Amino acid sequence: MSLTKAEQGLVKTISSYSTFERISSKMAREFGRMKKGKEESYALLLLPIESNLLKANRKCGINNGRRAIEAIRLCLFKIEGYVNGWEYDFGQYLTSDNRDYLDAVLYAVDPGFNDELSAVVSQWYDMSRADDLREYFSLPVKCLLRIEDSIQMWTKEGGASGYFDFLESTFGVAVGDDKMDFTVARRTP
Repeated sequence: MSLTKAEQGLVKTISSYSTFERISSKMAREFGRMKKGKEESYALLLLPIESNLLKANRKCGINNGRRAIEAIRLCLFKIEGYVNGWEYDFGQYLTSDNRDYLDAVLYAVDPGFNDELSAVVSQWYDMSRADDLREYFSLPVKCLLRIEDSIQMWTKEGGASGYFDFLESTFGVAVGDDKMDFTVARRTP
């Protein structure tokens, strides 16, 4: 009989709000950031995440960039857990206001959350190996960090709904259904 992660002491809690806020800079140090002006080369990964956030926003109607940032940070904690072999208890940080956004982001990048994505990812990556996990999550982490920066900028420009107003005005008309999307950057041999 195998022990659960909780029984093995591999379930961690997010110790403080400052730890919650610092996950983005920690992951940027570990995985790097997308270079300014290079967003186009990441478009195939950025688009599904952003369109999923837009779809989730339409569904939940919260229209709040801060809640979307919380979801991105929770996703970053989840990725950090995968890479390090533990999981996080999201406790007070997962709320009804950020849950739909988190699900949208996870659907786009997390093979542990999305079975369809898992089937595709497993063709190129062995998700039980730390180096494959790190390699696979490298691009999604950079995209999530870039989206967080974008949300912060648009929130300063347009208030709590600034980011979602921006998404609606730039490609909202092209997002016609509510089916969540994903894409995978194929590993080059």
